[in-house]
Amino acid sequence: MDRKWIPSIVLAIALAGVGVWGYGQYLKNREYAILMDNLYQKSFYELVGHTGNIENKLSKFMVSGDRNWHMLLLSDVWRHAAAAGEDLGELPLGHLTLRETSKFMNQLSDYCSYLAKKVGEGKTISLDEMKNMEIMRNTSVQLSNDLRVLENRINEGGVKWGEVMRAETREGVDIDSDNAVIRQFSKIEKTGIDYPVLIYDGPFSEVFERRMNVRMKGERVGQEEAQRIAAKFVGENRINRIEAGPEGHGDIDTWGVNVFVEGRNEPLFLSISKRGGKVVNMLSDGDRRSIEISLSQARQMAERFLDDKGYPGMVATYQQHYDGVAIFNFASSQQGIIMYPDLVKVKVSLEDGSIIGLDTKSYIIAHKKRDIKEPEISETEAQKMLNQGFLPKSHRLAIIPTEGGSERLCHEFKGKYAGEDFIVYIDAKTGKEANILKIIHTENGMLVM
Repeated sequence: MDRKWIPSIVLAIALAGVGVWGYGQYLKNREYAILMDNLYQKSFYELVGHTGNIENKLSKFMVSGDRNWHMLLLSDVWRHAAAAGEDLGELPLGHLTLRETSKFMNQLSDYCSYLAKKVGEGKTISLDEMKNMEIMRNTSVQLSNDLRVLENRINEGGVKWGEVMRAETREGVDIDSDNAVIRQFSKIEKTGIDYPVLIYDGPFSEVFERRMNVRMKGERVGQEEAQRIAAKFVGENRINRIEAGPEGHGDIDTWGVNVFVEGRNEPLFLSISKRGGKVVNMLSDGDRRSIEISLSQARQMAERFLDDKGYPGMVATYQQHYDGVAIFNFASSQQGIIMYPDLVKVKVSLEDGSIIGLDTKSYIIAHKKRDIKEPEISETEAQKMLNQGFLPKSHRLAIIPTEGGSERLCHEFKGKYAGEDFIVYIDAKTGKEANILKIIHTENGMLVM
């Protein structure tokens, strides 16, 4: 063989080898793409199934009056909402595209978990909690319907999830996207997720619920010491008997203590932090109470109670009332500035003014002496930042929490726009809008959304 042909033969063999390797890689990539498409399709159909089950079981929950059924249905919704959240996380859609939908599933799961545990402890679901569940049910109906519309479009058009992923990277959140999946999820995000901040009780308390990894200070206390702390807090002269209750393992590890007091059939349940011995909350369930005192009187009793228990100078910021009970949110103040992160909730009987509930968790987590600098933006300058159609009625400075867990000094303006009540927060350093809350007045108090 002529030696001059050898390089050509070697090159041809090499090219053939590269071709075979390339074709093999193509087949592998194709198999991988098919596999991923099937996994995405599976996650989507499971999401549709879980959402349909949520809608169905929430509807049954609203109709049922049986405690055992409540426990079963709440547990099922809790499980389906958690699973739906996982399915959302497996879809090839960006975080922003699914932000509100994921948030709804997480809150629904958490809320049903809380209610299921409450029912399991023999406690009664309140009227406000039932109203919250009705809002959740209505939202789940809308979400389920929107997902079924998308399911039909996928079945008709054979959507490839790889194309969805490429379109998401290229277009992001876009209700006018050419891609049916992105377009429908964007529509859901912008029009289908509707729920009030009220689910977690009042302005900014939704932010407080997300605090994690709390490091309590102080000496560790045992169950016996927790019972002594609970007895002193309630008043030893009022107590018939005291016994251990269930432990808590949430943001703050706690001992549970049941305190039976004179003149009441139901016990007071107190949670005492295992480190530091702080009273984290106090709960009491009972029958519907008659109304013998005014909300103003109840608020004054709550203020005196907090002052007596070592929470001086607290300012009432929010109130609700139902079934003969009033619930007040209080925040601490420093230099005349409201500290919304330092939240304490007090529950007062409108029958006799007794304190039947307390929640200090957010205060324990957030309270501190703050180094507050003078506002760089004056009240007059901040007011110029408001929409011209918004008519401010009152102003004060406030520290508010942010989504990321930090705090901002703001000008708080309460006022009206088009006949409706709003609270607008203007950052005292930058002059930018920091938050807007809408106030809905109901026969039971205020909803803050």
